[in-house]
Amino acid sequence: MWIHSIRLRNFKSYDDAVFHFPEPEGERNIVLIGAQNGHGKTTLLEAVFLCLYDKDAVSHLQRAGLNGKEKGYADFLQSALHHQAETKYYRKEMSLEVEICQYRQDSKYSLRIKRKWYFDSQGKYQPADDSAVIERAKNGDYKPVGEDEAGHYLNAFALPIDYAPFFFFDGEKIVKTAEGSGAGVWLGQALKGLLGVTLLEKLRDSLSTYRTQTIPKNADKKMLEQLADAQRRLSQAEFSLDVLNEELSDANTQWQHWTEKRESLMQQLGGGSDIRTSQDLLQQREQLEQEMAEFQSHIKAAVKAMPLAFLPRGRLNDLQKQLEHEKNRLNHEAGKNQIAEKVDDFWNAFVASEKVNRAFGEMAEVIFQRPLLKDAVAECWEQLFYPLPENCADKIEHNYLSVNAHAEIQNEIARLSGMPQGEIGKLLVENEKREVERKRIIGEIENLRETNNDELVEQLQEATQEADKYTERLGHLKSNKMQQEQSKERCLKERADLQNQISDSDPKLLKSRRAGKVEEVIKLLTEELLKQKVAAVGEAATRINRSIAHDERIDRICIEANGTMVLFGRDGCKSRVDLSAGQMQILIMSLVSALAEVTRYQAPFIIDTPLARLDEGHREGLFKHWSRLSQQVILLSQDTEITPEVYRRLEPHISRTYLVKAESLASAGARSQVTADVYFE
Repeated sequence: MWIHSIRLRNFKSYDDAVFHFPEPEGERNIVLIGAQNGHGKTTLLEAVFLCLYDKDAVSHLQRAGLNGKEKGYADFLQSALHHQAETKYYRKEMSLEVEICQYRQDSKYSLRIKRKWYFDSQGKYQPADDSAVIERAKNGDYKPVGEDEAGHYLNAFALPIDYAPFFFFDGEKIVKTAEGSGAGVWLGQALKGLLGVTLLEKLRDSLSTYRTQTIPKNADKKMLEQLADAQRRLSQAEFSLDVLNEELSDANTQWQHWTEKRESLMQQLGGGSDIRTSQDLLQQREQLEQEMAEFQSHIKAAVKAMPLAFLPRGRLNDLQKQLEHEKNRLNHEAGKNQIAEKVDDFWNAFVASEKVNRAFGEMAEVIFQRPLLKDAVAECWEQLFYPLPENCADKIEHNYLSVNAHAEIQNEIARLSGMPQGEIGKLLVENEKREVERKRIIGEIENLRETNNDELVEQLQEATQEADKYTERLGHLKSNKMQQEQSKERCLKERADLQNQISDSDPKLLKSRRAGKVEEVIKLLTEELLKQKVAAVGEAATRINRSIAHDERIDRICIEANGTMVLFGRDGCKSRVDLSAGQMQILIMSLVSALAEVTRYQAPFIIDTPLARLDEGHREGLFKHWSRLSQQVILLSQDTEITPEVYRRLEPHISRTYLVKAESLASAGARSQVTADVYFE
């Protein structure tokens, strides 16, 4: 299957353009369409979606990394009308046409889909006038298809709408969509769509609604109340989940907006590592100044230790021992002094003791008044602290030092390993390096201010802060969504159990019981489908990623039934290393290719911005992967992605090229001109 042609009339920047693509033959399966940003690449991809799927397309564009879901069908069409579309017979016309071909039993079959939309002379969309014509052909003889057969032929030639975002997509933005929503969430949704689980879940919901409606009003009142309560809680859970999905979508849109703005500002400021320097100049200067202050502190400590360094090692040992004993003596006496006042407290307690008074009898008062007894008590108290402990100095030789000073000098002696001049020299050299770096950063700050780039730096800081804020918010929302989904499942089970109880209690509810059984089968079928296919997707993604990636960071990709993805290194352990932007893009592209492979559809790929953020090694890996595919691959590229030099290496696999250039219109729009068999020079 391949796309033979695409025609656009009055669609966005195209007033009238036609693309013809040859059948892929041998190694030539790649079509290359070059265009700068804003010249019509993404428009071409949107046109394919809209022509093939009409109203269903708009809701799926976001999954392909294209239009956000904030636009409805009518709004999307309203904004798509070409700025200078001519008015004929009091109205304007916009049309799209896609022709798809495939071989069956040596015969060439074709399907041509034509859609037209009409607007009044002021450009307002007129939905009642829409028209669609579908024609089929065998070996070139076209005949119209009746309305009753249109669905059959569309299903035979066009991909199911749930599959389309994995064949027609924006390579850069689909990665951001996956990053923003979480690769596990994105992958889980993709698997459900590809396996038809979404349709099965809708059927399951319909069966549950049917069972609720068939419950007789004369059933057990208590059970009906319980069922109504369960239904109410289920409705609340579904509503909360819808709100969370909406918040998640909005947060993801904001996250993409701020990350794109951040990347744009990075490019304006020079790109690469310079951006990080520009963004953190002030912070780096503060850090350097703090380090320099610490160096100054170390230098002071080394200078203070210098006199000690001139002493022989034996004298240093004796000094260290003496200072240690003096410190112990000072601590001992300090402890004694702290409790000296307790002597009087002890004396007062002693003379007031009833037992002591009974022991002395009538002479107690006379004895207590004798100074000799009080002196004896004081002397006994003193003997508690003398003689001095063995580790205390008998004499304080360095009585000019405090306890803290003793400790500091001992620390200096302990860490002293040579002449401090050498240590000071090292510190001075390191300090000088920091000073040179500080002056360089100050110079960069001044250069930014002179060129007015300081404003861009502030904008970059704001964009980074906002992107980080929404990254954190996305994390919270994903966690809340997971909890809410679990809550919904509990409510569904509770309602199903009550429905089963009511059905079992009434023999007339045979159909309701059967519907309940079908619900259970659908649930089990869904689980088994996901279990079987996630293994196939994981194996395919592992193989494709190995063939594309030029490093060996990811050895195996494992996918669980809920879409959770786990990466393993060559050591067989889970990888906890953050992937670069390019590695993440290769990973997502590998998953997209794996999902497409598992569906077994030989549909063409249309990839917008396929190589953004990728280095040369990864680009070469992707080229090899695409060129080995049997189906058509249409690449919509900027000149910075597939350069003329890269084009020459890719040329043996290219079947056709186009170059799209847009000229600005006075109406603030643009007109895209298409030239065949040409690419950027």
